[in-house]
Amino acid sequence: MMFKFDKNTVPYHILNMIFYVVTLAVVGLIYYFAFLPPLLEVTTDEFFANFGFGEFIGALFFLILIIVPFLLAAGIVYHVIKLAKPDKNVPAEN
Repeated sequence: MMFKFDKNTVPYHILNMIFYVVTLAVVGLIYYFAFLPPLLEVTTDEFFANFGFGEFIGALFFLILIIVPFLLAAGIVYHVIKLAKPDKNVPAEN
């Protein structure tokens, strides 16, 4: 059977890798066009002079948003490694 999408097959890793690459590109565009301009406007010397609880929650939100691209990149690297070095415990299909 061609393109059997069971876990740990080559098509499975290719499809997931493509999904992570496209998602990373979309997230990058969203960050660049939606989050960066307001962030550059707000982060002035006054922002850091009055750093309180509200600013801390906003900074925490952006720290969480920064983690997402790293997780996507880790998923891409994982699937590339699995494509380069297939698991030896999985039997080969005929």
